[in-house]
Amino acid sequence: MIVRRKILGVFFLLFFIYSVVSAQGPEYYKKRRDSLLAKLENAAALVPAAWEKDLETFRQSNNFYYLTGVEQPSLLLLLSPAARSPEILFLPARNLAEGNLSEAWTGAKLGPGAETEKKTGVARAVDRSAFEATFAYLAGKIDRLYFDYDPSPLEGPVSAGEVMLKKLRDRYPHLEILPLSRITDSLRTIKDSVEIATLQKAVDITCRSLEETIRALEPGMYEYEVEALIEYGFHRRGSQRPGFSSIVGSGPNSAILHYNSNRRKIEPGELVLMDVGAELDYYTADITRTVPANGKFSDRQREIYQLVLKAQAAAIEAVRPGVAWKEVLQAARKVIEEAGYGEYFIHSIGHYLGMDVHDVGSSQPLEPGMVITVEPGIYLTEESLGVRIEDDVLVTQDGCRVLSASLPKSVEEIEALMRSD
Repeated sequence: MIVRRKILGVFFLLFFIYSVVSAQGPEYYKKRRDSLLAKLENAAALVPAAWEKDLETFRQSNNFYYLTGVEQPSLLLLLSPAARSPEILFLPARNLAEGNLSEAWTGAKLGPGAETEKKTGVARAVDRSAFEATFAYLAGKIDRLYFDYDPSPLEGPVSAGEVMLKKLRDRYPHLEILPLSRITDSLRTIKDSVEIATLQKAVDITCRSLEETIRALEPGMYEYEVEALIEYGFHRRGSQRPGFSSIVGSGPNSAILHYNSNRRKIEPGELVLMDVGAELDYYTADITRTVPANGKFSDRQREIYQLVLKAQAAAIEAVRPGVAWKEVLQAARKVIEEAGYGEYFIHSIGHYLGMDVHDVGSSQPLEPGMVITVEPGIYLTEESLGVRIEDDVLVTQDGCRVLSASLPKSVEEIEALMRSD
């Protein structure tokens, strides 16, 4: 029995160590790091992992995960062609039993050494204490540093990244320190086949969860009940978390763009707008459906809904390589303005989608491999009536593919869905 327990303990430990590394092979992330290294020339990139907080669910920072596939806090990745090793991962020494952030409390972790190098594919994995001397040597050989950190909110507490940034500026005044996003954004904007497949799974989870919830929705429920049904569907289907705060707005709240209090009781005859997205393996969907609480659109609701649907169809038709964002927006806006509701379409047509719900990307023309949202809306505050319809769209070589096409959205489809058991 004792031997069996020891074997199970070793298996449990190894499971947690392996679980902090992505299911994608280390060579997948090595190619990404190589692409970044090719852009550095006489420069370096310093990418901190997200910092661990006691009793909070950990989520890795996007760029660190993008480059390593490692879900572990308090690490540093240093990349530079000028370094003795072009890629170095700095990790804290393993801490098995001391304090409430030790492995005894938070689970087994990777540590410095050959085993981590093998699992991650990073050339060198060394103790975090070696960073100062390693960087001091490198700093004399470079003139630019690309550093990845999130600034704190105004007047908020200073983040760990900002503390590190200040130290770097004080110690190495000759270095021009620039945001890492200047070189990673272009890499992340075009999705590869693995990213597209992961996004498709996140979209499918969102579609099925929304479909299930729409069937169950009825007057008398509270918005938070609808939110709970949707997010339960996410988790039940394998999503680790929502990609953003779920929006469930009924009646007057349907006309508030980013309403997410989700506390109101749903009344008969109202519309319910649900703007939600499941996150799967660091990629998130973002889909919106607007449905009648009692299962049937009124004449006025149908009029506005079909107008928004027509505008969305025109916008999706415009999506293809070489097209500018403004052309996609204009296609939708033309439909809405010609119907006399231009002043009630108060936002743009969409955004990039990926590791962030509003993912990185510029105003450049669309290219194959980009994933965007297309989401026109009309918001009639004085009528407590808001309609937004949003789908996730992949730009292809010859046009586009709607990743969320399986989720019903015509008036007839939605009413039929709400009548079904």
